[in-house]
Amino acid sequence: MTQIEVKIDDRLRLVTAVLAASEWPDLEQKERTHAVHPHAKFTRQAMRAFTGSDAVYRLNEALLNGVSLDDLFSAALRCSWSDFTLAESLPRIVQVENWVQNLAKFVTETKIVDTFWQEHQVVWDESVNELATIFKDSPLPDFLAQLLHQPVDKTIVVMPTLVYPALHPVLATSEKSLTLVLPPPIAVGESPPWPYGEDPGWVVARTSERLLFHLLAEKLAPLTQPEQETIVRAAITLCLEQSFDEFEAQAYLLRSKKAFKLPRLPKMVETLRELLPKGGLPQKLKTLF
Repeated sequence: MTQIEVKIDDRLRLVTAVLAASEWPDLEQKERTHAVHPHAKFTRQAMRAFTGSDAVYRLNEALLNGVSLDDLFSAALRCSWSDFTLAESLPRIVQVENWVQNLAKFVTETKIVDTFWQEHQVVWDESVNELATIFKDSPLPDFLAQLLHQPVDKTIVVMPTLVYPALHPVLATSEKSLTLVLPPPIAVGESPPWPYGEDPGWVVARTSERLLFHLLAEKLAPLTQPEQETIVRAAITLCLEQSFDEFEAQAYLLRSKKAFKLPRLPKMVETLRELLPKGGLPQKLKTLF
């Protein structure tokens, strides 16, 4: 069985710190008011003195120009630690090469590795342990291989982030890996996010969602948004059934059917259930409707 790796990648952890010093936290609050993890607050305070650094300036500029976090995190992942020399080609976005060079300066300027990270390593280790427990012997890689009718040809890595982004996962890609940067579940009101271990079903569902939309991007492209959501969330339902039990799967199905207004979702779940042992999804997903 292919395993999911759970680990901290310091290249990506550095980007979360740059985000903390940038305009990103305010942008997220405008999208949805929420309480952040205490470590996000500590990081933002620690990075306040570096809001004028080149790495932060370039990141704010990229956000203003509509560059996605997926591309920014992918750029960092494709460089070496900690000098950020290029290890493979970068995403084709404006001035990203200048930005990753600025990341190396940010490491030196902030001394974040030997000071702040060392002081707060325990909370990161706790999150890694929680996610590692959830993904131990996970059927997700084999489920994806069955659904796609071929193994995923890259290592799947899940990394917690206790900083930013806080609302949505990021998928960083490289030649060898798909790395999901996963924030913990947002709580209600002013409460901080829940620990990952409080809701394993949510963790697997969010991870599956990002991976499925990425891996099926070309096949999903001709479909309408409701059709895309129906297929992906039907697949997630079956993944939860394999990962946990029917109760977890049905709870997700009912929530998704209502939240995304997908009346055909239950029928699609049964359609995919029949297709899984017969070679998985068809080449043209439109035939499922």
